[in-house]
Order: sequence, then C-alpha cells, then structure tokens
Amino acid sequence: MSVEEEGMSLREWLRVKHDDNNENKIERLRMYTQVVELVDFAHSQVELEKRWYACPPHEEEEEEEELCGGRDLFSANVYSLGILLFEILCCSFVSVEMHSAAISDLHNRILPPTFISHHPQEAGLCLWLLHPHPSSRPTPREILKSQLLSGTKDLYPQSTYSVIVDKSKDVEFDILLDFLVSLKEQKEKHALELHQYIQMLETDMNRFQHTNVSNMLQTRMKKYISQLEIAYFSKRSQLQLSEAVSNERNDLDLLRNRERCSVQEKHVGYSDDFLKGICKFLRYSKFEVAGMSEMDNILNSANVICSLSFDRDENYIAAAGISKKIKIFEFATLLRDYDDVNYPVVELLNKSKLSCVCWNKYLKNCLASADYDGVIQVWDACTGQGLSHYTEHQRRAWCVDFSHVDPTQFASGSDDCSVKLWSLNNKTSTCTIRSGANVCCVQFSSCSSHMLAFGSADYKIRCYDLRHTRIPWCTLADHQKAVSYVKFSDSDSLVSASTDSTLKLWDLKKTSLEGTSTDACCMTYRGHRNEKNFVGLSVLDGYIACGSESNEVFAYHKSFPMPITSYKFGCSDSISGDESNGQFVSSVCWREKSNMIVAANSGGSVKVLKLV
Repeated sequence: MSVEEEGMSLREWLRVKHDDNNENKIERLRMYTQVVELVDFAHSQVELEKRWYACPPHEEEEEEEELCGGRDLFSANVYSLGILLFEILCCSFVSVEMHSAAISDLHNRILPPTFISHHPQEAGLCLWLLHPHPSSRPTPREILKSQLLSGTKDLYPQSTYSVIVDKSKDVEFDILLDFLVSLKEQKEKHALELHQYIQMLETDMNRFQHTNVSNMLQTRMKKYISQLEIAYFSKRSQLQLSEAVSNERNDLDLLRNRERCSVQEKHVGYSDDFLKGICKFLRYSKFEVAGMSEMDNILNSANVICSLSFDRDENYIAAAGISKKIKIFEFATLLRDYDDVNYPVVELLNKSKLSCVCWNKYLKNCLASADYDGVIQVWDACTGQGLSHYTEHQRRAWCVDFSHVDPTQFASGSDDCSVKLWSLNNKTSTCTIRSGANVCCVQFSSCSSHMLAFGSADYKIRCYDLRHTRIPWCTLADHQKAVSYVKFSDSDSLVSASTDSTLKLWDLKKTSLEGTSTDACCMTYRGHRNEKNFVGLSVLDGYIACGSESNEVFAYHKSFPMPITSYKFGCSDSISGDESNGQFVSSVCWREKSNMIVAANSGGSVKVLKLV
C-alpha cells in the first residue's frame, strides 16, 4: 500500500484504481484474508452499504426467521464476503454506474466474462460464497483453508462444484445444477405425499377387506372414481387438520341443546363416515315416477307452484303458488296409476299470490303462509278458515317456517330486509332482526331451540342465537349470487342454495363470531342450473334434492359434489323442440317416511318420484 493510500477506509481504497498486476493481486488477497479472519473472530455483521451487501431472502432463511426470529446472520456475513472478494479483485470500473450494474448482476450470480477468464479460482470461490442456499455456503474457517487463501490443494468440496473446464459456461452450469436440485426436491416431496396416500388407503382397506361389492356398484364406482378420490382424500385431510387444530368457539353447545338430538347423534370416524356416505351415494341410481297430478292447462303461468309442505303425519301435502290458492292433496291419491287431474280435498283462498307455505310439525291442522303483499297468514287446514294474519312486513314476504321445538313460534323473511319472529299467542311480532339485504329464506334448526338461519340477496347466510339477536352468531359467505334457500342437514351443518347454480354445505363448527366464515364451506354441489328462479330445496338423512331451470329434479348426497341422478319433467314444445318449454322445477319436498320426493314445476305439474 502506498503512502497516499495510508489512512484510507476500505470503501475509499476500493474506489481508487489499481494496477491489475500479480503483485497488487497478492496484496489485495492478503487484505481480504485479514477481513475474513476478522469476521471469523468477531462473528458479527460488518456494516456495508445495504443496497449492495444485503443478502436476498431465501426459503431456508425465511423458515429460520419464523423459528428463530431472524435471518441467519452467519450465512449473511459469508454472502457479504463474496461481494467483497469480487470488489477487491475487480477494481477497474470506469464509473459508479458500471460498478452498480456489476454488483446488481452479482446478486444474480452473474460474473463478468473477463473476471472469469482472468481469475477462474477466485470466480469459483465467489460463486460458492454467493450460493442461494445458505446452508451450502462455506464458513469463514473453510474460506481461510481454501487453496486461494492458504495454498491448500482443494479450493472447495468437489461435490459442490466441479472443476471449471469451460469458464465462460460456468454460470449456465450453475443455473442448471440449481434447476436439477430443485426438481429433485419437488419430486421427493410428491413421492412422500404419494406414500402417505398409499398408507391411508392400506389402513382403510384392512378395515373393510371383507366387504363384498356387487358388480353394479363396482360399475357405478368406476364411473365416479375421480370425484370419489377427491372426496376421500379431502375427508382424510380434514381428519388430520381437526387433530392438529381445535375450534376456538366455546358456544357450540347451542347447535344441539335439544335432548333428543344429543341422544340420537354420535361421532363416527372419518373412514366410517366416508364408507357410510359412499354406500348411500351408490345405493340409488335413478328416479322412478310413483305418481303424478296435472293441472287443466299446464302452460298457464298462474299454475306455478312455489312451495310444497307435508303435514305432521305426512298423509297430506299442501301446494301453494301464483294461483292465490293453497291446495291440499291426500298423498295416497297422488300414487294412483293414471294421469287424470287430481282434485284437492281442501282449497284455501288467499288475497294475494303465495310465495311459501309451511305446516306445523306438532299441530296437525295448523298451516302458515307468506304472500306477495307481505302478509303472514295462519290457517286451519281442516276447515279452510284463516285463524290470524300479520301485516307488519312492508314488502313481499318470501318465506315462513315453524319452530321444530316450540309449536307456537314461527318466523318469516321479507323484501323489507327483516326477519320477524311470531307467536300463535300474540297478535304482533315478538322480535325483529334487521338484515342488510332482502331476506329470501328462513329456517329453524330441528336440533336447537334457539338457532335460526336465513339467506339474503347480499349472497350471505346469517345464523342467530335467538337469545342474543343484536349480532349474528355467525355469517357464512361463499356464494356469488343471492341465497334462495337454507336447510339444516343436521345439528352441525347447513345446506344452502343460490342463483349462482350451486348448493353449498356448511360446517357450523368451523364458524367464528367475528367477520364472515368463508372457511366453513366444506362442499359445493354442481350439476343443476339455477340463475333466476326459486327452484326448491329439501334435505333428508344426508340426501339433498333441488330443482333446476332445465325442468329437472336433481338428487345429491352431502358427501359428494356430483349428482346421484336427475329426472326431467316430460313437457316439450312441438314448435321449437325445447323439452323444457321455458318451464322449471319450482319446488321439491322429501317425504320422511320413504325415499320419495314430491316435485312441482312452473306448469303446475306435480310428480312423486322414488329413488331406486
């Protein structure tokens, strides 16, 4: 070092141009060795310019940061030593801009060709120090023992870098090596996942190896093998996740605070649950017509049936719609083997078009309806007389539902953005829940005396604890359009329908009190078409039925996203050839005593369908 250079800082010395001869090179390497010795001794980060010397983050370092609270300072020091080695040996930059450009390329492990050709060993050491994997970088002690600084034979381990034969291709070889290492790690990860899947399959195969499956079931199983595979591994993943994460809610007892539910329902394992689901899914393959009833003029829009409901004993079924009438049919008459018009045993006349009808599950002759004028009416189904009517809704009422626990309590929802609770013993509503949008559907839980759910035009479902109606117990959001129906599948789950042509199953145990519970959706069902109209929704023992704007009835099982089967109402337009003729299935209702469903369409046709 010359007299003029004495007293200079390392940064100032690097900015001075030096002769690129062998003597100066030895002097520079001697200085570099002193720096490495200092780092090795102090084990601390040298304060260098942040823009050049900052080590870019890497996955390994991010993992260590999560575990230890910060980056590996030691490997960052080594990375900085790689930058410093390059600067000490490559001092002949014409301008600061060229210097900055070279440092920027160096962060991508790109060295100037002239540097590689003039300093092949030094280039190799630089690339080792700048290795993207922190664990692959040398320690300061290993740097000091390298051939370049100590005269030993090996510059770095042969397994890390091969001898540079074609120095101009060194960077390309290094990129290729990184690619191969990354590809190997990815394939090993996939192999591990595949091994875990095989272990899951073998475990469950050992449990059910003595089960015999018929040829027909095997054929249907092969047809849906892809969807069944997805559902199987999804349930297995849920099992592992549920073991690792516990629900934070401490009020889940609300979901089943009714004595008979806690006795009837019991927990089963995921493999048992999947076996039960697949057996129920494969049990049936089609709908058969068990009975029907036709209106006089099926093309009359006044025949649209909007709602169906069975009485307590399921001997009678009520049908209501645009005709302003509630027609009550004896169910047995619908099963007769002829196509003549069936006449109701009772007709209830309303002043306005009807949107919903619901039978009380305890009081045999008690029936409630909701209409387009917003009136909620309670009827005596035996005499056909109105018992009471409620006019607090300001706009059309879409829905009404009786409580499964308290036979005197019922609820309604309306376009006035409110849900109202009523009692047969009161002339006015007992409670009003305000919603931010039109309320399209409402239902009480059959397993809880305090749980109520409703769907709205803002694409959301809200569940309320009726003891605390100030805020929702949970808010469910995943639909892309208005929610037209909600039905409780059991104490812990809810099924919803929307005009986005999907049904969704929600796990209420995964909900939260604050915000929207988007993660609570555990299944989405597709196959039917529903973009505009109310097409009906009904659930029974895991089976889900809904209508479609293709004039079809679809059946699903809650365990799988694809339909079990569908049935198309057989009305066609002789001119256009359109089989649906613009009609759609407008209402469906399961009969709990059998695997039958009553479905009605917009032409007034009613059919009893049986799963076989």
